Amino acid sequence: MVLYPSLWKGLLIGGAVAILVTSKTVRSGIMKCGVGVYKGIKGSAANLKEEWEDAKAEVMLEKKSSKKIT
Repeated sequence: MVLYPSLWKGLLIGGAVAILVTSKTVRSGIMKCGVGVYKGIKGSAANLKEEWEDAKAEVMLEKKSSKKIT
């Protein structure tokens, strides 16, 4: 009798994943997690954009003030 450990391991993991994916509770949790990650990334991007605009405004202000001095 020939045993295929990789085959059995794959069947067990695949079966477990199939059960988890078909579970409404698990899918709901995955979706909530995905939405949370998306909101976090979107918020971080908005903050980064705001910081960029602030830095740009500071540079423009410095250029204006240096022109007035000279």
